Amino acid sequence: MPRKPLTEDEKSVVRAKAAVAARRIIDEYGTEKVTIRGIAKEVGMSAMSLYTYFENKADILAYLQAQAVDELAADLADAATSSKSAEKIVAALGEAYVEFAEKKSDEFRLAFRTDEGQMTGAARESLELALQPLRDAVSKSVKEARSPDEIERIVTGIWSGWHGYALLKQAGCVGGQSPVFDAKTAAASFGLGKKSAKAAAVAH
Repeated sequence: MPRKPLTEDEKSVVRAKAAVAARRIIDEYGTEKVTIRGIAKEVGMSAMSLYTYFENKADILAYLQAQAVDELAADLADAATSSKSAEKIVAALGEAYVEFAEKKSDEFRLAFRTDEGQMTGAARESLELALQPLRDAVSKSVKEARSPDEIERIVTGIWSGWHGYALLKQAGCVGGQSPVFDAKTAAASFGLGKKSAKAAAVAH
């Protein structure tokens, strides 16, 4: 009698266990030591059986990356609920982003790992969703009509500031300095909100 096919829930359980095993290997030995055979041994199954759930090592790493990006998205979504003020939300999102990079550094590295210079398509799509709270806050903060391209330029500028600061902090290059994530600075630097000559002078 043929074996009953696994349900999606059952497959998810096995994939989650395999992901935990892969993370243990990465944490102890590095990404290069991750293999289907090694993960299968960790979870008590044959390598051939594990191929039912993952096509190859790259598939497992892509799964881990998606998990890390989803965790970042959850933290940003929580930060977005901290205030009704769009400007304060921008600040809270920046603080949450840097805190994620600092306190969950392994997940941060996984979230932005690349193969051949590019993140996987699935990870990029998840990252787009993770940044949606920032897009929403920016859209509410601008005082004049802006095209989608202009909104995206502002979002990319603010996000680049978060990410760059996080990397500099990890490298020990920023000491005790505190980044400025408020929307007024974004207004002067990236065109968020109503830009005044005084704000521009302060920013520069």
